[in-house]
Amino acid sequence: MATPPSIDLEDFTCSICREIFENPVCLSCSHCFCHACLNGLKKSPTSSSSDLSSVPQSQSSTPTLIYKPKVHETNQCFGCAICRKESLGYLDCLDLVADLKTLEASCPQCKQSLLICNLRKHMEQCTQTKKKINVNDIKNIFNPDFLKQLSTPQVQALEKAREGENRSTFQCPYCVTANLAVEDLCKHIEENHLDEEPQRVCPICASMPWGDKHKLSANVYQHIVSRHRFSYETYVNYDQNEDDMIAEAVERSMLYY
Repeated sequence: MATPPSIDLEDFTCSICREIFENPVCLSCSHCFCHACLNGLKKSPTSSSSDLSSVPQSQSSTPTLIYKPKVHETNQCFGCAICRKESLGYLDCLDLVADLKTLEASCPQCKQSLLICNLRKHMEQCTQTKKKINVNDIKNIFNPDFLKQLSTPQVQALEKAREGENRSTFQCPYCVTANLAVEDLCKHIEENHLDEEPQRVCPICASMPWGDKHKLSANVYQHIVSRHRFSYETYVNYDQNEDDMIAEAVERSMLYY
């Protein structure tokens, strides 16, 4: 397999998860995402169904004598994370899949040449990553002068973190039941409130420093399922202080560059 003269991994990177594509699919606007990432783009259409396109305009969707593209979930509206265009359904991105399985690229860390489809797993396990930035050096950047440059929501977020404010559990948007984790909140709504008016304020969004405590979601249950499918404990180490967390995040973001 010949190595192409130059391959930009950004062309093979999902805009949502920022990983090499896995089971890529495309919307009517031609933008592609991992199939698993597409779940977060489900939404209620803001325009009539007749105004929505259901046939993605990409090379992989062009009909031929031996290939007829199949649109999946034709009754489901998806909002593109890049251009915000709404689409009904999606297609498997066959041309992109073919490139992933035939083209090679180098690992940004160890420079080993691999098929792009194998690069994602390799980069997760690559042991030759060399830390170029020391954590203490990064922490020194976040001095009082730097902290003065933070926006008001960022300052409020730091203050709430220092005070130990609980963002792990939430109150039901329908009743007074409180201290519900995201999974328990979804289960509670399913069992008690699915037949009630769906327009409610999302308690998870409202708890964020940038959240609007008065903004109604058209369907709060679907919103929570689509936008808040993970638990913050999975991604946040509450035993770390905010300076260590920021330093670690910056350090990890620099490993690929």
